Amino acid sequence: MILQVALDLTDIDQALSIAEKAAHGGAHWLEVGTPLIKKEGMRAVELMKRRFPDRKIVADLKTMDTGALEVEMAARHGADVVSILGVADDKTIQDAIEVARRYGIRIMVDLIGVKDKVKRAKELEKMGVHYILVHTGIDEQVQGKTPLEDLESVVKTVRVPVAVAGGLNLETIPKVIEMGATVIIVGGAITKAKDPGEITRRIIDLFWGEYMMTIRKAMHDIADHVKGVADGLKIEQARGFVDAMIGANKIFVYGAGRSGLVGKAFAMRLMHLDFNVYVVGETITPAFEPGDLLIAISGSGETKSIVDAAQIARAQGGKIVSITSYANSTLGKLADVVLEIPGRTKSDVPTDYIARQMLTKYKWIAPMGTLFEDSTMVFLDGVIALLMATFQKTEKDMKKKHATLE
Repeated sequence: MILQVALDLTDIDQALSIAEKAAHGGAHWLEVGTPLIKKEGMRAVELMKRRFPDRKIVADLKTMDTGALEVEMAARHGADVVSILGVADDKTIQDAIEVARRYGIRIMVDLIGVKDKVKRAKELEKMGVHYILVHTGIDEQVQGKTPLEDLESVVKTVRVPVAVAGGLNLETIPKVIEMGATVIIVGGAITKAKDPGEITRRIIDLFWGEYMMTIRKAMHDIADHVKGVADGLKIEQARGFVDAMIGANKIFVYGAGRSGLVGKAFAMRLMHLDFNVYVVGETITPAFEPGDLLIAISGSGETKSIVDAAQIARAQGGKIVSITSYANSTLGKLADVVLEIPGRTKSDVPTDYIARQMLTKYKWIAPMGTLFEDSTMVFLDGVIALLMATFQKTEKDMKKKHATLE
């Protein structure tokens, strides 16, 4: 969740003073409210950004027309997010999105005044807006309305992050968190408080209950997955992997992206154990020759650079061990030994994952190839433990090989 403090004031000095206290309290975004912009112009946005360069500055323009012009003005004065009205013409919103893309900022569309919020939210998502705001205005609040009436239905309808505003306070914020809001906008409860910083801290504390639930759930899910991988390891695959390493003249380790980092960590430990090991792509990596081994890591087994390296290793007469989730992949078919590590790869990501990640409604909250990479890392650490026992190496022995020029 993100806490956005709405500075709906008319005095710039007062707004900056409250913003200072809110920022110290942990507020993530600072909103230059519509009244402040009407009173001070874009100068208010610029002053806010200068004072708080480490915070996202929201320009609550509530633009209804000339979306391109107003977004460009706000962007040039330091805005990171600009609000557009959902009742504006589609062309106005599309132009705003285009200019925002050019300047590297975000568009938040405010549904205030929109009759059918769910229908409009769907349309806005297709246009490519970055945030959709369910907003109950002050005049509506006087009539007893709250954003809770529409928030849940909008959150369930779209995948983009949903913001919520309208009289929120310490009592109502837990409810909007439960409903799945990503950006929680608080105005008067902070700006009118005797101690804005303290109220901000208390709101952030509410967030952290959800934050810790998400972190713990992710850790438990990952640990459960790794345990399942460990229990399902096939002895012939592990044996083939270790035998290939022990018999190799030189060992080459190769992976792309995060898998490459896992491979580098494994190569470091092999070096500590006195193996003749290299990481493919490093400047001092020698030629691959017959009798050498390539350990190729790719969850999908289709990463082009890894497959290309395996084909070269095959042509040079060396051995290949592939660590992958798919034995029948191109990489798997090239390998002498396939070590299968189940895990979700990038192509398996559910399309509706990110939007409600904070609510932990989905079983897997580890994105893209995380489960494969984490499981591979733990497996390879297990292999290191085996090699230490096999060659009777202690941690003291390994420390002798640890880098000293650092």
